Amino acid sequence: MAAVKLELSVPSSLDSIELHQYQKYMNVVEANKDDDSSEEFLNMKLVEIFCDISLKNVSAIGLKDFNKISKIIATAFKEETPLVRHFELNGVEFGFIPNLDKMSIGEYIDAEAGVGGWKNMHKAMSVLFRPVTKKYKDKYQIEEYQGSDTYSEALKYMPLNVALGALVFFYRLGKDLSNHTLNSLEKEMEQDKTIHQQVTSELGGGGISQYTDLLEEKFSILTEQLKFLHTKL
Repeated sequence: MAAVKLELSVPSSLDSIELHQYQKYMNVVEANKDDDSSEEFLNMKLVEIFCDISLKNVSAIGLKDFNKISKIIATAFKEETPLVRHFELNGVEFGFIPNLDKMSIGEYIDAEAGVGGWKNMHKAMSVLFRPVTKKYKDKYQIEEYQGSDTYSEALKYMPLNVALGALVFFYRLGKDLSNHTLNSLEKEMEQDKTIHQQVTSELGGGGISQYTDLLEEKFSILTEQLKFLHTKL
């Protein structure tokens, strides 16, 4: 097939990529993870999904241009992703939970479940981000939590850099909270061996440390997936 000229928008930064696009791409990566011959196919899907064109049009791009496009996209994933507390989506300003360490147990459980994989990441984001209701200088309030389904569909279209920044921030908080809980329990255990036996029984031997390990494992998987783009291209 002869190469053709196409007009397409190539995302050069993560704020030009939407969360659902990355979810879609990672679904393709997961489906082909055991296929050693899928690298070229995945690179084509990369351009198809992030440039929003058909796979047929991707196959018609000249090799030199294809490699250039792929490298531009891959470079975007080397960006730092600090926490972004506010962003606008379809005319609505969304704000990150002002006091994340004061979130309810229900909010935390829903968010933690969502960050377990890219498939449900939009649900985790709908816990962490909600419409701003009041704002004064650097202070603001967001809507009361009504469940992860309230804004999850809308937040599929949030900028990827915002989602990644929130993911890292939430992970670090979860790790700090679990470590703090473990340290507190250890102090109590030193004073009363009965508490040690009870906690060990209820938490299944490994206790809170198992939960910390689980957070480490989840975050490690997600970050390794992010590295895929600029190690394969």
